[in-house]
Amino acid sequence: MTNKENPTIPKFSLKSAGLLFLAGIIGGIVIPYFFYEMNWDTRIGVLLFLPILISSTIAYAQCFIETKDGIGRRFYRTLIISFIVLETVTYFWLFKGFIF
Repeated sequence: MTNKENPTIPKFSLKSAGLLFLAGIIGGIVIPYFFYEMNWDTRIGVLLFLPILISSTIAYAQCFIETKDGIGRRFYRTLIISFIVLETVTYFWLFKGFIF
């Protein structure tokens, strides 16, 4: 058995992790704070913005930073699948009280 890397699975770099952290801070703290200041439900802000920011960051990091593939089928597939999964998890977390 050799120690070869699989070229189809890109690594997750420090730059990608920083962008993901920044998206989490913006979608999970900053935008809900603006909703709070306008006397709107903060859960709606998290439900609308956190999943789309994180899924777009994951798709951008995998297709632009790690592999330089650009916008293509893989970008949209990553974006849509991660958005659906994160939106579902966020809904159950915020509105049903189910913590994973």
